[in-house]
Amino acid sequence: MSATAQRTPADTPTDQLRVSWRVDAVTVLLGTWLLVGLVVDGWAHTNLQGLETFFTPWHAVFYSGFLATAAWVLATAARTRRPERSGLAAFPAGYGLAVVGVVVFAVGGAGDMTWHSLFGIEQDLEALFSPTHLLLFVGMALILSTPLRAAWGDPAEQAAPGYRRFLPVLVSATLVTVLVAFAFLYWAAFIQTVGVVSYDDSTLLNEVASVQATNLILLAPVLLLVRRWRPPFGTAATIYGAVGVLLGAVDAYHLPVMVAAAVVAGLAVDGVLRLLGPSAARPGRFWTAGAVVPLVTWSVYFAAVAVRFGIGWSAELWTGTISWACLLGLALSLLMLPPPVPEPTPR
Repeated sequence: MSATAQRTPADTPTDQLRVSWRVDAVTVLLGTWLLVGLVVDGWAHTNLQGLETFFTPWHAVFYSGFLATAAWVLATAARTRRPERSGLAAFPAGYGLAVVGVVVFAVGGAGDMTWHSLFGIEQDLEALFSPTHLLLFVGMALILSTPLRAAWGDPAEQAAPGYRRFLPVLVSATLVTVLVAFAFLYWAAFIQTVGVVSYDDSTLLNEVASVQATNLILLAPVLLLVRRWRPPFGTAATIYGAVGVLLGAVDAYHLPVMVAAAVVAGLAVDGVLRLLGPSAARPGRFWTAGAVVPLVTWSVYFAAVAVRFGIGWSAELWTGTISWACLLGLALSLLMLPPPVPEPTPR
């Protein structure tokens, strides 16, 4: 058996090999290169005018990150593939879909070059809606989520891992979260100052929507990890901080105070999770976390806005925005961990 892989304890016909912690760590390290390349390219699309070619330094960073990540994923999959198996089951846990992600990304990259040749270089919102870019996002999601998906189904996973042990899973979840947040960049609250000025109704609705979209994007991975593990302190701060830092980079750090607010909010959420101890075995606490985490997150957010810029919204509007975030968080927690379905009564 390969030194980079190990069999899961349940040696059944459907079990899959699980690669080592080091292999997963390299996967997320290279995945970070890939995602940072996306952020750098996003910065160029947002801040530079007159981009007229596919062959830019920003694309070089992005696509070199893909080539390095793809080479590692394919080499790992080939080295640990079990020839007696067919399809995705032949590859180590999580890495079958990563191979699919490499293919999807490669197709999207070829299509992206063709698209740019025919229609030019997209700017701002257009870059987030380009069909070839969306294909790249799908391929990246399949690649970046590999350690998270592999660990999820492994019965040997520690229920309450330390931060270092949990790092490949946490970074995997964080990278996917940043990817989704990047795709919804036009609704990214932590690169805006929501609540400073009372605009017309349409602009107000867009700012409120930014809070609610960001709320769900940040809350979903936190609840997902809590449903499967008892994550170590610093989990939420890592996710929140990465979203703030990397999306802030796309915006050239015009609002550094909001990046700091994202980190502080993440630390506060870690404190709430430590206090509540939510888990799948304690659904009441899990649902409570779904409501309380948004309360803490957006209280910190609006406090930062108030201290640095001053809040121009009415009390009803900003408190109502936080309340809606709590209600949506509660709804999301109920969807992720619904009450048990009663057994049918025998007749």
